[in-house]
Amino acid sequence: MREEKYLYLYEDERVKFAFTKREVDGKNIEDIKKVLSKYSFNVDKLSYAKQVHGSKVELVNSNIINFSTECDALITDKVNTPLLIFTADCLPLIFYDKTKKVVALAHAGWRGTYDKIASQVVSKMKNIYTSSEKDIQVFLAPHISINNYQVSLELIEKFSKFNIKNYYKRIENSYFLDLETINKYFLIKAGILEKNISSSGFCTVADNDKFLSYRKDKGTEKRIATVIELKK
Repeated sequence: MREEKYLYLYEDERVKFAFTKREVDGKNIEDIKKVLSKYSFNVDKLSYAKQVHGSKVELVNSNIINFSTECDALITDKVNTPLLIFTADCLPLIFYDKTKKVVALAHAGWRGTYDKIASQVVSKMKNIYTSSEKDIQVFLAPHISINNYQVSLELIEKFSKFNIKNYYKRIENSYFLDLETINKYFLIKAGILEKNISSSGFCTVADNDKFLSYRKDKGTEKRIATVIELKK
């Protein structure tokens, strides 16, 4: 992965994906198209959705989709058909299977995480596109880290039913949730190999000089754009 002026970009012979830096408002579709076109993404077939903090997964086939569709994850096996999601602290999950040539994106806030959106994407990739778990790679793009994601005790208790180790930490009377650990747990439970899960290592709050953060930027309406495209 390499750092460019407006985004971080990964590219090989079959797939490329990127996430934008704070200079770009990913939710401004005309602006994001201009940025992505600089890096040869096929913006004419760009698909995105109205995200509702749920766990619905939408397939992108011959027709591209836009804000008229409500979902929080997108999957496609179509080449030159980029998928786009928007975040500003929530966890963007990037999936790609180079064997079956399938890619996906998921927006995992605490609600989507609780509803196992990561597992649902894996299930769709297996059942619809015949992906094998061992071939699916997952990349965790910038999101709010456990050190900065303070939540209520009620939310911590809500996640307790999953019996996940070290999914939160407590500092005095404050509680902090770990979206990364929880989603990794669900991915591994779904059959993804641990060695095939990697992370950018960026926290949207700690690295706010690089990325937008809903919390750090006082409720900003701007968003990080995460995009993936099959090349061939």
